[in-house]
Amino acid sequence: MHVDDSSRVETGAGICVLFVDLNNFARYPTVAVGYLTAAMRASGLRVDVFSPLSVGVDGVHRERRQRWWGGAEEKLRYRTGISRLTPIRRARTLVAEIQGSTSAIARKRIVAEFRNRLATRPQVVLISAYLLHFEACKEIASICRSSGIPVVIGGGYFSQGEVIDHWRKGIDASIFAGEAEPVIAELIHRVATRKDLKGLPGLISSNDSAPRVAKPVSNLDDLEFPDYSDFPWNAYPHAIVPMLTGRGCGWGACTFCSDITSSAGRTYRSRSSENVLEELQHQARNHDASLFVFTDLKLNSSPGVWHALISRTRSAVPEGRWVGAVHVGARGGDGLGPAELRAAATSGLTRVTTGLESGSQRLLDRMKKGTDLKETSRFLRDAGAAGISVRATMILGHPGEKAADIDASTEFLTQHEGLIDRIMLNRFALIAGTVLHRRLLAAPENYPGVEITETRNRTATLEHRYAPAYSRAYRRAAGRLIDAVHRINRRRLPAVAQEFDGVM
Repeated sequence: MHVDDSSRVETGAGICVLFVDLNNFARYPTVAVGYLTAAMRASGLRVDVFSPLSVGVDGVHRERRQRWWGGAEEKLRYRTGISRLTPIRRARTLVAEIQGSTSAIARKRIVAEFRNRLATRPQVVLISAYLLHFEACKEIASICRSSGIPVVIGGGYFSQGEVIDHWRKGIDASIFAGEAEPVIAELIHRVATRKDLKGLPGLISSNDSAPRVAKPVSNLDDLEFPDYSDFPWNAYPHAIVPMLTGRGCGWGACTFCSDITSSAGRTYRSRSSENVLEELQHQARNHDASLFVFTDLKLNSSPGVWHALISRTRSAVPEGRWVGAVHVGARGGDGLGPAELRAAATSGLTRVTTGLESGSQRLLDRMKKGTDLKETSRFLRDAGAAGISVRATMILGHPGEKAADIDASTEFLTQHEGLIDRIMLNRFALIAGTVLHRRLLAAPENYPGVEITETRNRTATLEHRYAPAYSRAYRRAAGRLIDAVHRINRRRLPAVAQEFDGVM
């Protein structure tokens, strides 16, 4: 956004790119696609962005209000998810296949519209994908191969060598690993003109000997502001603009977290406060919007940016309202004191997400979460007093967890039930490349009861069994926690948070 257009070298002038965004969010556009679209257009490329939402394929909704039977449904999902009985596993597989038909229908609709978009005669097709989109990417790449159109697939989780190898061997396309903005124009030019691709950071073809991930962007202020103009704004319930003040996480130590192993999450970098505030004004003008979601892993990573948001957002966008995720520090100093939360509410902060993960301090310490339950309790009270709606995430089944830890989580939720509006309770997933995964491979004796049963390089996941989860005491404790979560998720969101329902 800050480069003099008159001096720009248009390396991609005249080249047409069809950009397929498979990361289908239900409430707002995709940040990464916005950044890359802006970078390509700034270099003279012609870009057509295709979002599944534009053809009626709905996206992900976060924590919809649960029905009265939701608790029983969640218990069933949990019990079948950890079952060792063959008949139950078969039944679960059958249900998954039936539910998966919806995904198959969606993929069919996406592919059909993709064929229509080829009428624009693109010279290159880009695909932005999560790892679960393998089949859709494979089908689109096959169509492009028959039409002689080169394909490049990218996404934040192409950061593990085994994952990249699986994808490049299974799909007739190049893979881009890393942050692409600095090289996207050169990448498109080389691919479109069939020039030598060797030496271009992050671009990996099927015959490359070793995957190499492009380095993180060092100065985020140098990037163009994201261009969301091609997204189907009329299909969103509200005009919510996604924002990103930094990449990576200022804490970055949680052993279970896969976000900090992604291509953009490997190191923490922040934009300047002025750059963020300038973009707020820019996006508000472009989309006639006053609602914003900050997609940072930890919005209070940079004290300077955080304090600028809680003191100056309303100056930039007078009617602005916003949501984001924060990390509650173990010893304060995180910018989340009572006065700061009141200032944030005055500046438009409507809803905030925090990673509670567990109500057991012992388990939080094992996770390297860097939080203290006393501070979290204080934060919840202060956020409630400031009129800020709180959403929290939790994990069930983390290695080392005991029934007593789950009961501690249930007790914490019971004590703070009126201060939390939504809980996302996740069954623990072991993700390749995380600190926990590396430690488990290096010293399995430190994780008794954990057995890896299958490695899935396509999705960077490791199926596993956790022996303590099969005890009667553990299962009963899990049931009590699910009941506590259900009581919270049954409530209607407060009016102040309604427009952000389903976000984050």
